[in-house]
Amino acid sequence: MKSLFYLLSLGAMTAAPALAQDIPRDLRDMVGARAGQAESELVRRGYRNVRGEKGDDRSYTYWWNDDRRECVTIATMDGRYSSITATTPPDCRQSGSNSSRGRRDYSDQDGAARDRRPDRPNYGSLDSTRLQRECRMEASESFDRRPGELFVNAPIRQPNGYIVQGWYEQTRDKRSRFFNCRFDQDGAFINLY
Repeated sequence: MKSLFYLLSLGAMTAAPALAQDIPRDLRDMVGARAGQAESELVRRGYRNVRGEKGDDRSYTYWWNDDRRECVTIATMDGRYSSITATTPPDCRQSGSNSSRGRRDYSDQDGAARDRRPDRPNYGSLDSTRLQRECRMEASESFDRRPGELFVNAPIRQPNGYIVQGWYEQTRDKRSRFFNCRFDQDGAFINLY
């Protein structure tokens, strides 16, 4: 009986470090964090929300870090991050190669990196979490849902402003209902559709 206990203990001790290695070092402190509050921290750390999907008992969001060329999957259960796992770039809709071949150079002549990508907002001048928060509040009011029941993605840059895409699960038929919030170039809310 003692040998079985020691074997199980040894197995648990060797498995824990292996599981911890799958979590990127800079995100280990975020497991267990409240999802709504942690999103702004992820953005501060250089990640952007790429997409999300709903599972049976939890939801999954995929976050991409351009500087590290790293994709992570965050599982959220009961409003908290239950796990964070490093995953492949294609999961974040990125090419699998780490080379810069085929990528645009967004640096100025000094070589200093600047975010001039037209497909996402300039985070230096626009608070993307504010747009997400505003969209969540507008949708909460329109659809008579608690803000915590609504999921929103990072803003998408459009020629005339920004779009924030979101969704919630309908309780009757367990289907997702999708919506979009439109903002002008200055980040002012226009409408929900």
